[in-house]
Amino acid sequence: MRAGGRWLVFFLAVIVVLIVAIWPRSESADAPSTSGTGAANAVSNSEVDAPELARLAAAAALKCPTPSSAPSGDGNLARVMASCLGSTKQVDLGAALGAEPTLINLWASWCGPCREEIPVLDAYSNEPGALRVVGIDVQDNPAAALGLLTELGAHYPSFADTGAVQKALPAPPVLPLSFLVQRDGSVDRIVTPPVFSDPAQIRAAISDTLR
Repeated sequence: MRAGGRWLVFFLAVIVVLIVAIWPRSESADAPSTSGTGAANAVSNSEVDAPELARLAAAAALKCPTPSSAPSGDGNLARVMASCLGSTKQVDLGAALGAEPTLINLWASWCGPCREEIPVLDAYSNEPGALRVVGIDVQDNPAAALGLLTELGAHYPSFADTGAVQKALPAPPVLPLSFLVQRDGSVDRIVTPPVFSDPAQIRAAISDTLR
């Protein structure tokens, strides 16, 4: 092959490499998508080995509120069904929360910012005079979720959501998300800060939002 031909082949090879390097790739190829990752990991409580799930639930020691005899009213979460993590029993979340103001936090074990925020939520929940904190685990594997709560030593209640809670709350498909359930059952989203890093931020956000 002549020298000119070899140079032509070389330049063509360089051009091909450059095209491959700058060719746009799908979001799933570059970075994990919040919704995609969750959908891939989502497993219902009933699909996990029952004895193992019971063991994990006992270790997590979650005390999920149960519905009272009073009707759930007409709030955002009225007649929205969910199950306490580790349980297969569906409950009316609105009736379980009742008229007690509650900070609810949507999270998942595969969500990095959620893992950082959970200890902050737990610290706040143990403060005198704190509002009740309830987690809503979304698009997740319940065994992984319970394992994470146990690892972090966070024992505030968490419910497993199969999609009903997310549909009832107007919010973008990102995690974590925090909402304040008011006494009348209405729900207000907390946007500042998007991720809590200190219990003082939670107290301030609740003070600004609670009616």
